[in-house]
Amino acid sequence: MTQEKSTDIVVQSSSALALPDENTFKHDLQSINKFQQIVRANMIEGQDYGVIPGTDKPSLYKPGAEKITKLLGLCDRYEVIEKVQDWAKPFFHYMVKCQLIAASSGITISDGLGSCNSMEARYRWRDAKKKCPECGKETIIKGKEEYGGGWICFGKLGGCGAKWPGGTEAIEKQVTGRVENDDIYSLVNTLLKMAEKRALVDAALHAGRLSNIFTQDVEDMPAFSSDAKAAKPANTEPAKAQPAKTAAKAPANPDGITEAQLKKLFAAAKEKGLEHQTVVAYMTSVYGVSSSSGLTKRQASELIEAIEQGSVAPAAEAKQPELTDGDFK
Repeated sequence: MTQEKSTDIVVQSSSALALPDENTFKHDLQSINKFQQIVRANMIEGQDYGVIPGTDKPSLYKPGAEKITKLLGLCDRYEVIEKVQDWAKPFFHYMVKCQLIAASSGITISDGLGSCNSMEARYRWRDAKKKCPECGKETIIKGKEEYGGGWICFGKLGGCGAKWPGGTEAIEKQVTGRVENDDIYSLVNTLLKMAEKRALVDAALHAGRLSNIFTQDVEDMPAFSSDAKAAKPANTEPAKAQPAKTAAKAPANPDGITEAQLKKLFAAAKEKGLEHQTVVAYMTSVYGVSSSSGLTKRQASELIEAIEQGSVAPAAEAKQPELTDGDFK
């Protein structure tokens, strides 16, 4: 009786290690190669994927991951498997699992994990601008010398229009540059959505066997985050007059926001009734840039999606002048 049980175990182990026959093996490889060709033919650079400078393979973005799941006939399901919500500190962390399930059979095809936390550079820091002592908005600009110089709370940026002479300590002694984000609480939902997105990309790469074509969205990782690179330190020195410079056209950034994305960003903001300063405040808080020209293609796609999904809330303020195409430039 003992000997029979031992024989059963050996047979099961041998079966588990058995390789597929040659024809099945070739068919599976052909299927993988054919799907990879379909993916290559239908993905759009700058929207579905992008090449991050200094990396060998393109990074898969959320729209590309969604296309892959659609091509494979999969639906996605998410579960928060780990979270830290310290409202006093404040610190927030989310670990999310994404399951890709065959719509036809209900069988789980692949899993993916993604995490996001408020100590990541893009969320922990923000680019502080000079704040208006009257209205409290970061809309202070240096007045032109031919008009008397000083400081102006610029109305086109949503400011109140107040003016101050040069040397006003309430403005010139403000700390600017890279500072701790004092409004992490407004990013809690963004952190959770980012963890979900990273989990989806991970699961899609597994399901499509696409790791030789794409990598995880490395721009989300600290080493490739624009905020994690050498940033301008906080400046506590009074502003000094700068010599006039000859205007020069900035070199084109091949990984920067495209003209098509800029138009789509404007259209999405206008459709949702968002004011210029609301979009700028969101870009500054999430990406650390105060102009759309500082966005990468991937960030632009993500911002457009956030606006379309209602994640960028309109400010409860007096309505500003209607937006024009140049307002985000």
